[in-house]
Amino acid sequence: MCFIVKYVLLIANFIFTLAGLTLLGLGIAALVNTSDLSGVATTPLNAIAISIIVLGAVVFFIAFFGCCGSMKENRCLLLTYALCLLLLAGAKIYLTVLMFNGADSVGELVEEWITKAFNNNELRDTFHAIENTFECCGTNGPYSYIGVLPALPPSCCPDNVSQCESSNAYGGCINIVTDFLSKYSGVFGSIFASILAVEFVAMLFAVMLACNIGGKRRQNV
Repeated sequence: MCFIVKYVLLIANFIFTLAGLTLLGLGIAALVNTSDLSGVATTPLNAIAISIIVLGAVVFFIAFFGCCGSMKENRCLLLTYALCLLLLAGAKIYLTVLMFNGADSVGELVEEWITKAFNNNELRDTFHAIENTFECCGTNGPYSYIGVLPALPPSCCPDNVSQCESSNAYGGCINIVTDFLSKYSGVFGSIFASILAVEFVAMLFAVMLACNIGGKRRQNV
């Protein structure tokens, strides 16, 4: 039984080590790309990239402990791995609660960010990219552009429209982006809960293997 537990932990944590390195690479690439955009350094785009880097580093180091601990049958590394998983599980529980109950704060963050991007001329191209991505127009609809631009930008309307006008423009970006994030926050919360269950199983396996190693050592004394 402990032989199976050992190699299940070894293979699983080797995969998680590679996943952590992949997240690190993606996060660094995203951070480089977002930092090239003027004025975006303090926006959620940069925060998301940094979060991915931190997550990748945490996953890598924890999985490295589990991989080495199971391969070397090192009781200290296995218990450290189990403790790290326990702390990580606690953090995920907190994040999952925020995902399900933080709709109001998400809406406030989106409104603040989109309003700043809309009012900053240096971020105009970035804002039009947001409009293209989420199929939205202005902060609260096409009327947001009154007194800002002489005509609505093409990003405010579908591609098949010959002339972009208020009558065929998309809705406001604040509501559309907030609805998108609120919709998928439940999906992310469910993913976190699933990962949490896997982590508890891995933590249980690590403790079982560590106890078995300790028992063998006592028998050999």
